[in-house]
Amino acid sequence: MNILLTSATLFEIEPTVNWLRARAETETGNVLNFGTVSVEVLFTGLGLTATAYALGARFGAGNLPALAIQAGIGGAIDQRLELGQVVRVISERFGDLGAEDQDGKHLSLGEIGLHPGHPFNQQEELESPTGLASLPFTEVAAISVNRVNGSAESIARMKVRFPKAQVESMEGAAFFYACLQNGTEPLQLRAISNYVAPRDRDSWQMKKAITALNEQLQDLLKAFIGG
Repeated sequence: MNILLTSATLFEIEPTVNWLRARAETETGNVLNFGTVSVEVLFTGLGLTATAYALGARFGAGNLPALAIQAGIGGAIDQRLELGQVVRVISERFGDLGAEDQDGKHLSLGEIGLHPGHPFNQQEELESPTGLASLPFTEVAAISVNRVNGSAESIARMKVRFPKAQVESMEGAAFFYACLQNGTEPLQLRAISNYVAPRDRDSWQMKKAITALNEQLQDLLKAFIGG
């Protein structure tokens, strides 16, 4: 089985990469081998464009992975989620793709008569297949944006526009889109580092989120490569 493990930055999953390398039977470039299972590590860079390019290049090269795991941090729109909690994203939307109306209202592609089509559903969401539904993570809906929301006004508009959204990131929708277009199972894990609130970096808990993300990511990978 081939697994693609991807993250925007090394910083987010470096403990897991080191953990995998210490256990691998062989290592060839960015591919770590564990008997019949291989784990390929890919860092896409930050944001939707970088993620789309990196995954497009990788999937276009052939030998598609059966499972792709995107692991990283994210901001919680839903404040019932706890800082440091690791969640599984099961639906994604591009939060700022579309047009602006005369009154400043955001219009999606569908609302301007340009529904994006497959693999989006009729609500213009990207949905994860149900094959991994038994995993022990809280399941959330997410939006992905090119510019994270950091003012009370933009956050209020976003919550009205996307009332189901619980988590915000800068890469998730591009990951879902690339995987679904290529028939690869997508599994997106996000550790909550901050709440989506007026920007205050001092309140973020990056270390706590990174620690939790890597602990639970390693527990997940043990099911594939063994303890």
